[in-house]
Amino acid sequence: MSGVPPQDVATAWIGLGHMLARSRKAAGYTQETFALRVNYGRSTIANVETGRQRVRRDFWTRSDELLETGGRLTREYDQIQLARTRHASSGITATQPLVAARPSSVLTVEALALTPETDYLMGEWNSFSTLTSMLAQQRQAVSPSALLGLIEAHRDCLSTLYRKAGHAPIRADIGAMLAEASIVASRLWSAQGKRALALAHCASARHLGDRLGNRRISATARIFESNLHSEAATLIEADGDIMIGLRLLDEAARASAHLNAAARARIAAEQAQAYAALRLPREAAAALERAENAVNDLSPADCVGLYSDWSNARLHVYEGTCHLLLGQLHQAIKVLENAVQMLEPDQSNINVALAAAVDLASAYAEAGELEQGCALLGNTYDQLKAGGNHRGIARAQRARERLARWRAEPAVLELEEQMAA
Repeated sequence: MSGVPPQDVATAWIGLGHMLARSRKAAGYTQETFALRVNYGRSTIANVETGRQRVRRDFWTRSDELLETGGRLTREYDQIQLARTRHASSGITATQPLVAARPSSVLTVEALALTPETDYLMGEWNSFSTLTSMLAQQRQAVSPSALLGLIEAHRDCLSTLYRKAGHAPIRADIGAMLAEASIVASRLWSAQGKRALALAHCASARHLGDRLGNRRISATARIFESNLHSEAATLIEADGDIMIGLRLLDEAARASAHLNAAARARIAAEQAQAYAALRLPREAAAALERAENAVNDLSPADCVGLYSDWSNARLHVYEGTCHLLLGQLHQAIKVLENAVQMLEPDQSNINVALAAAVDLASAYAEAGELEQGCALLGNTYDQLKAGGNHRGIARAQRARERLARWRAEPAVLELEEQMAA
C-alpha cells in the first residue's frame, strides 16, 4: 500500500470501506447494530463502506477491536494516510507549483481562478485542504519533531500561493488554509518549547483571519493564542498571563455563531480553567456547563483537524483540572481517573492522556496519597520525555514543584532523582 500512486488513493479508500463491510458481515453485524457499537450513525457506516466518507483513526481501531480483525483495518488506514503524506511532502515546496493527480495538469492560482475544469481542480484543492486537516489531527499522536518540518513546508507553499493569488476568487480560501496551517505549526513549536515562535504563528493567523474577515479562523487563532498566553492557566509556566488569555477567549466567543460545537466547547473549557486558577468557582462551574452543552452537540464532523481531540473525555480532563486548581481534590481524582481510563486506549490523543495523568498525580499527592502521586508522575514524565513533548514536560516539572513541601519524603526524593536523571 505504501507505493500507491496519489491518483489511486481514492480507490484505496473504497477498498478499505469494502474490507470493513466484509469484516462487519462476517462478524454478524448489520450496519445499524455496528453503528451503535462505534457511536456513529448508520448513514456514516454506509458512506464509509462505499468510500464516500472518511473517518478518523480511532474509528478503525475500534472497528478492529469489535470485529477481531487483528488490526488489519487500522494498518490499511495508516498506509493510506502515509501514501497521501508522502505525496504531499515530496510534491509540495515553496518553490514548486502544486501538481495535480492527473498527468500534465498543474494546479496554480491562475488555473484555479480561470480554468474551465473548475470542478476537477477544486477537487484537487480539497485534497490539499484535507492534508492541512490531517496534519492538525496528527499533532496529538505523533512526535512534534516528526511533523514540524512537514507542516512548515506545507505552510510555506500556502504562503507562496497566497502572495501570488492577487484578486483570484480562491485567494480567501488559500488565506484561511494558510492561517490554519500557522495555528498547527504554533502547537508544534509550543510542544518543542519554542513559545515565542508559537505565539508569532498564532498572531500571524489571527491577523490574517481579521484581514480576510473570516471570523471562524480569527476565533480559532484566538483560542489557541489564549492558551499560550495563560500557559494553560499557569499549569505549564508560573508567569502565564491569565487575563490576556481570558480577553482573547472572550473575543473568540463573540464569533460563536461561526464556530462548530468542538470550538465552542474549547472556548468554554479554557475559560473554566482560567477562572479556576483565579479561584472563582462559580464562574468556573458556569463555563464548564457551557462546555458540556457544546460537547453534547458534538458530531464526528466537528472533531477534525485542530479539534480532533474533542470528546467527553477531553472535557473530563478540563473539569478535573479545574477541581484541582480549586482545591477540590476528591472530585479532581474521581474525574481525572475516569478521563485517563477513557483516553488510554486512544493513542491518537496520547498527549491529552498524559496531561490528565500529570494533573491526577498532583491531585493524589495533595489528597495525601503521596507515594501514588509520585509514582504516577514519574511514569508519566518518562513517557513525555520519550515523546519529546516539551510543553508536557514543563507541565510535569510544575507538578513536581508543587511537591516542595514534602521534599524530605522518600517518595519525593526518589521522584527528584528520576526526573533529574
